[in-house]
Amino acid sequence: MKYTKASQEELESLLEIHKSEISGYEFNNLDFTNLEIKSALFLECKFIGCNLANVSFLNVALRDSLFERCNLMGVNWTETRKNGTYFFTECKLDYSSFQGMDLRGSSFVDCSLREVDFAGANLSKALFTRANLSGATFSGANLEKSDFRQARSYFIDPRNAKIKDALFSVPEALVLIEAFGASVSF
Repeated sequence: MKYTKASQEELESLLEIHKSEISGYEFNNLDFTNLEIKSALFLECKFIGCNLANVSFLNVALRDSLFERCNLMGVNWTETRKNGTYFFTECKLDYSSFQGMDLRGSSFVDCSLREVDFAGANLSKALFTRANLSGATFSGANLEKSDFRQARSYFIDPRNAKIKDALFSVPEALVLIEAFGASVSF
């Protein structure tokens, strides 16, 4: 797909239109932190090197949108409209919340996801390649068929999450038995 590149001024103009549909745009190195983003639809958009830390996505839909090398720390993704598809590469998502969201098939490649709340989320078929999941919570999450190979620093209690057919790699997968009070030594 060919994307239309937008400047900071063009982005601000697009967002001024209430309930705007923003389709097929590429945003490079833009700062969203002081912008009001409400009731917008981002369809097939690409965000590269953008600062979206602590941005509110109140009633915003992000469909088939890609985020690369973006700062997305502290974002409450639960404010977005349902049925979004998320693809993150080399993004910083620390302290964000995806609690109870449907994230089927989403990808988090080379991302920092420290202290992220995935409680109750549907993460079936999600990809976490080389993701840092230190302190992330997965209580009540559906992780069926998710790929945690090469992910690191996670703790998943198999008694409180669905992990059928999920993929894990050693030695990180040994943390799954720690939930049962067992310890592993080499």
